[in-house]
Amino acid sequence: MAHRRVLVLAYYFPPLGGGGVQRTLKFVKYLPTAGYDPIVVTTTGVGHVLRDPGLASDVPPSAVVLRAPELPIHVVKWKLEAVLRRLGLPARLAQAIGWPDEFVGWAPGALLTALRAVRRYRPDVVYSTSSPVSAHAVALALKQLTGVPWVADFRDAWTLNPEGAHLYRGLSRRLERAVVRHADRFVVVDDSVRIRGVPEGDPRRAVIRNGVDLDDLPALAPRSESSRFRLAHVGMLYGQRNAAPVLTALRNLIRHGTIGRDRVELRLVGDARVDERSTAGVPLTRRPYVDHREAVAEMRAADALLLYQPAGWNGASGQVYAYLATGRPILCVAPPENLGSRLVAELGAGICVAPDDSAGIESAIERLFRSWSAGELMPSDEVRAEALRRFSRAALTRELAHVLDDARAQSPFRG
Repeated sequence: MAHRRVLVLAYYFPPLGGGGVQRTLKFVKYLPTAGYDPIVVTTTGVGHVLRDPGLASDVPPSAVVLRAPELPIHVVKWKLEAVLRRLGLPARLAQAIGWPDEFVGWAPGALLTALRAVRRYRPDVVYSTSSPVSAHAVALALKQLTGVPWVADFRDAWTLNPEGAHLYRGLSRRLERAVVRHADRFVVVDDSVRIRGVPEGDPRRAVIRNGVDLDDLPALAPRSESSRFRLAHVGMLYGQRNAAPVLTALRNLIRHGTIGRDRVELRLVGDARVDERSTAGVPLTRRPYVDHREAVAEMRAADALLLYQPAGWNGASGQVYAYLATGRPILCVAPPENLGSRLVAELGAGICVAPDDSAGIESAIERLFRSWSAGELMPSDEVRAEALRRFSRAALTRELAHVLDDARAQSPFRG
């Protein structure tokens, strides 16, 4: 059967690193086996320091990657935010120089590059992914100019995202309504992601979760002997998502003598923005951003893994799928309705406790520590196998291919 072509509009793509890259990269990796050859329009990556060149090995030979020029508005915004913080002013004022987001400097070049790609490669369907939402703005313009069927993927909510308040919220709502009006299908990363104007029962809406790639996870080996119980968080901590209740619980356990300070280690790997006051008295080791391979190695080197989501956060961080696939026990501090909490409980992958249950968090850490001390805290092959079965990137890409097929079937566009 002849392959179809999909034009992928994705700002985050190798050699850029970080959590926003993995979903698109793995779709691109497995789309050819699902019947679609991808043409990727992405950025040159100007101004970005989080890079993972090794991820390029996942890009299939049949993929075409086109890099659009970008005005570095995001760099100006980041510098302005730093100045505003030093002056004691709200950093959000810097949002005035970038709409619909700070990466809007990419949009003009991306649209021109995409138009040339449509003329040259004649794609059957367009797929755009956010964040940043400027990717959807480019796809909207492309749909109006060419009529190519369009699938819009939301890794995060847009105007309904409480963390994403913008000075131009009214304009953003109008743009979101235009995207909803013109896109043929919508994909969300989990049930908690809401799009204004697309109710949960809308037939155009599909849920395709994040997942794990077996190629990233070699056979699991036991951790080498250590004199300290290592609880590791791999990923970002910021704002409300700062793991403060866990830091407090650890500090209390040590202060009360329940766990010796020299017998435990909290390891933070990645961009962890926690202040010194909250970490005082906690035996903490840090490692800044690492590439994806090293991040997985850090997960495997832990005795237990920390997943933290504050009250009101119902979506699952993408790291939970990699956590599950390591088989390491998970301390999930998150609301009971949070998807990560539900997955950990459903698979029996660790201990779940609400972020406002301080006594429960202390008890959970103590239980994990005592199991480790007794030599009973072992990786679970069953959890690992089930996670790989349910959240395989290859299988999830086949789901995306079905959505792309539906968008094509429902559109009057015939090339």
